[in-house]
Amino acid sequence: MAKIQHGLAALLAIGALGVAAPAVAQVPGVNFYLGAGIGQSNVDLSEDNLGSLDFDAKDTGWKLLAGVRVASLLGAEIEYIDFGKPNGDDAAVDYKGIAAYGLLFAPLPIPILDLYAKAGMAKVDADLELDGLESTAKDTQFTYGLGAQLKFGSLAIRGEWEKFKVKDNGASAKPSLLSLSFTKSFL
Repeated sequence: MAKIQHGLAALLAIGALGVAAPAVAQVPGVNFYLGAGIGQSNVDLSEDNLGSLDFDAKDTGWKLLAGVRVASLLGAEIEYIDFGKPNGDDAAVDYKGIAAYGLLFAPLPIPILDLYAKAGMAKVDADLELDGLESTAKDTQFTYGLGAQLKFGSLAIRGEWEKFKVKDNGASAKPSLLSLSFTKSFL
């Protein structure tokens, strides 16, 4: 039930931002956008205390995002990320998270191409199942990523890589997401 509530809350928040898009779009130099993406998540899970756990698995992940570009070089973004449920070797992890980023765009002379770096904070919730035992972890940590975007008027295609970190009770996880996203700008 909590998983459904997190997803619903993220959809409602991004939807509310979409309602505000026409008002934001009226401000010169401000570009508001919404988007969604899908890709491959990778989870690297290890135990710091005992070193007996070494779990590395992949699954399909997806995300919803909303952002604003307030100048040619600066922007901000929020995301809801579902890393899927990577599993194997008697272990499974179900990760979901919410992230807030600041973006820095490279000054390129090609108007349809953007290269950018992003950094911020992410709150990641994990449901872990290991050898029949279940536990949950919630952690807020620094997160970062890199991306490239091709713009076609108000539409854009993005390729992104994002890295996260979760620590709880001696276990450390480093989920990442390599994704392809589509965005719609409200110029």
